[in-house]
Amino acid sequence: MIIKRLYEEFDLSIERILLKEYRRLKLTMAEMSVLIALFSIYKKRKSFTIASISRRVDLSNEDIGNAVETLIDKGFVSIKLEQKEGKEREIFSLDLALEKIEDLYKEDEVNALRTKLENDITNVITWFEQGLGRPLLPYEFDNIRRWFEEKSFTSDQIISCIKDAGDRVSVKLVERMLNQNALKPVEIDADLEEALDQIYKNIK
Repeated sequence: MIIKRLYEEFDLSIERILLKEYRRLKLTMAEMSVLIALFSIYKKRKSFTIASISRRVDLSNEDIGNAVETLIDKGFVSIKLEQKEGKEREIFSLDLALEKIEDLYKEDEVNALRTKLENDITNVITWFEQGLGRPLLPYEFDNIRRWFEEKSFTSDQIISCIKDAGDRVSVKLVERMLNQNALKPVEIDADLEEALDQIYKNIK
């Protein structure tokens, strides 16, 4: 987990992230405050008390207890029993919280790539239809879709070939031109493949 490594090895500021993203993580302010306190404690030890949290937040003990319970219920904090020197004690882990933060940023990355793909595809289609003087046919859509799915060509490469083709522009001609400098196909991420499906459905 990248976020966990950054936190443990490079002192990533989880507090700043939580202050910025707690709403998107569906946390209340009280839950966010208690979670920040738990991260502060976590750097020193793997057990906590209500008193240790209360020194770090401006909440009543009851509110702190409720926040801890909801953080466990929402999957941000996990508790387990540990045997140490013949004694049993509760320890907590914040790995689940770090996973949720990482998932949030992964979703952002996929959304950014989806937006870029949509813009790239729209630009390519616009250039083709302007050059052809007509809407693209279904099989032409399929060819263009394949170019993006295989990630063989960039939108800049495609548009450059459309320009070079001039009055002779066609999807087949542009594909021949692109194949002269074909890139090695790269396996597409499942999330991006789903995004492409949705983009083409919207276009058609």
